[in-house]
Amino acid sequence: MGAPAAVFSVRIRTNSSTVRRMSDEDTDDFEDEDRGDEEEGDDEPSPHEVSFDEDTEGVLVAGKRFSTGGMTRRQLGEFAKHVEAVAAKSGHALTVVASGDLTDTGPAPDDTAYAEVHVGFEGGRGGTYGPDTILRDVALHALERAKAVPDEVWAAVGEKLEGREREEWDEASVSMYFTCVGPLTAATLAFGMLGTKDGEGPGEYMRGVDMEQMPHEEGVWGLKVAYVQYESPESEEVDLGDAAHAERAGELGVPDARYFILARYD
Repeated sequence: MGAPAAVFSVRIRTNSSTVRRMSDEDTDDFEDEDRGDEEEGDDEPSPHEVSFDEDTEGVLVAGKRFSTGGMTRRQLGEFAKHVEAVAAKSGHALTVVASGDLTDTGPAPDDTAYAEVHVGFEGGRGGTYGPDTILRDVALHALERAKAVPDEVWAAVGEKLEGREREEWDEASVSMYFTCVGPLTAATLAFGMLGTKDGEGPGEYMRGVDMEQMPHEEGVWGLKVAYVQYESPESEEVDLGDAAHAERAGELGVPDARYFILARYD
């Protein structure tokens, strides 16, 4: 039996089309996007062979992280393809999630790409057009999967890196990270309950802004677990373990409180 295919938050561009590697849950949305592309006609060709996330979203990633500063946008794309090859060979379907705007409006292929790059397993994403619920059990399972990846697989991922990026990678430990992707992006990981600005609820009220720069109609009343943005910080380590979760639940005093991602297009 062959190794399962890798899952990437990147798009690999070919001469004839753009192919997005996706999880099973993405299938219906992808089919809708295809129909939309047919109606809109052909887009201008992208200068990038590998295209990263195009929507403003918050993402939970369980795995390892390093900062770029000595890599070009092209080299970052080549690194993503390298991770895909390592994932396919090892059978560990690693995901690459790079923070910030790496779309066609971001850095050119040979410009330096400043980003926080995560390699691991997604524990949840969303928040573009309203609060998206994050299941803590799913996120913790992603962390378990990341911790189960053998050292030799992590070492193989790092073989493509050099200099400071390689040093950071070699010293990185597996953890849960919250980051934001897409153009002019910011995101909040919140713990609480859905509500509106005119309503009432525990803690503070938080809501996002969609990609048309319209505030979300619905937000979250509760606690801010983490906030990230394209200017800094682009990534934060977060603790969703039992002790931290129990402390938040006790502080908020809401038995059915949940975790949500809210994205903000600034």
